[in-house]
Formats: sequence, C-alpha cells, structure tokens
Amino acid sequence: MAAILNRSGKLTAHGASWTRSHVCSLRKTNGIPVYRKCERAERAEVTLDEAADILKVSRTTAYRMVSSGALPARQLCGGAPWIIRIADLQRGAVCREADARRSRRPISRYPQQNLLPL
Repeated sequence: MAAILNRSGKLTAHGASWTRSHVCSLRKTNGIPVYRKCERAERAEVTLDEAADILKVSRTTAYRMVSSGALPARQLCGGAPWIIRIADLQRGAVCREADARRSRRPISRYPQQNLLPL
C-alpha cells in the first residue's frame, strides 16, 4: 500500500513519504480493515494478470483491451492494480474480442516449423 501511495505522489499529512507504519497508523485511526487474501474472490474480482489467464491472452493484450474499452476495469488510483469483475470477463463481447485478438498472432514465415501446443 505504501509503495502505491508513494508511486502516485501522495504524501502523508506532514509531507513525508509513506511507510508501512504510516499506513498501519492510518488504518488504525480510521478503522480501515487490513486486506484479506480472499477478499477479491468474495467480490468476484480478478487482477489484470488473472483476467489474461482466464481469457487466454497475454497480459499486454489484456491491458490493450482495457485501454481500448473492450474490457471494463477500474483502478482505485494511478499505479494501483487493475480490478476486473468476473461477470465482465464472461460477457460475449469480451470473449469475442479476446478470440479476435488471439487469432491475430503472427504465423511463422517458415512452413516447415512445427507449432507448439500450449
């Protein structure tokens, strides 16, 4: 959390950079619970990397889909992980877009080259 706050240029109330103890103090003061490992799964959300695995595309392709608006995603602040709802991954338009982008992979110039089943 401190790393994300520092990357986004946020400072503490006293103008210092964020540390783990600053984040812990802020959470305690404001009653903000600590992140639980299965919290995203309970909300039916995945990260960009997990979405790429589900769609069977590369992380870069998934990011391009988010950038173009083909894959709905949100970021709490700049530098934070992209959060994608599982329901959005199952939409027909998103699946078709992933299929179309997967089929754009370049074919080898060498016809004798074997394909690797992945």
